[in-house]
Amino acid sequence: MTNSSSNSRGRRGRPPGGSSDETRQALMDVARRLFAESGYASTSLVAVAREVGIASSAVYHYFSGKDQLYRAVFEDTAPIIWERMYESILPCESMIEGVEILLRGRGGQRLPFQSHFLAGMPTVARLHAELSDLLVRRTELQLPVFRHLAELGMATGELPGFDVDTGTELLRTMVMGWFFERFWHLEDRTGGIDVILVALRAIASSVAIGEPQG
Repeated sequence: MTNSSSNSRGRRGRPPGGSSDETRQALMDVARRLFAESGYASTSLVAVAREVGIASSAVYHYFSGKDQLYRAVFEDTAPIIWERMYESILPCESMIEGVEILLRGRGGQRLPFQSHFLAGMPTVARLHAELSDLLVRRTELQLPVFRHLAELGMATGELPGFDVDTGTELLRTMVMGWFFERFWHLEDRTGGIDVILVALRAIASSVAIGEPQG
């Protein structure tokens, strides 16, 4: 006679009562948390499957390996975040207003572990060659946000003398640099927001770059 615990250990496929799509999403949700908490190398498919409640072999029905699961989590996370960011800055009448929205996290509510997962992604992509192309994908998702802000800054005079490409990279470097400082330092980094805003106001009030002064 087989007891219920052995049945549970031998379970295959999706959890009882769940659809295939629900199981796939559950795997990504658990993996996002484990990748964020423990890192890519320390997260196993066995651990992900255990928390979802399926046999580890059943994970391969949804993902061919850990790298494919990581990619799926990235695509389930980053596009949503950057789309919300873009939508949040569209009503802004100034570049600095838009930057402040990004820095203060007013670009829409995020699910648990999304930011921590994204903060760790560049390191994972550099350490694991099979995921290195995600760095390019990450930049592709970010560029519409920072290009829009740069174009707005040029239109309002907040980026005097900048071309759109240089302005885009300036804003991306400032915001993303602050983002990583926030997540990889234990001390409070919120003061960096004011520093960035002061710097941008100084640029906005300056003469065009390269323009001779009085």
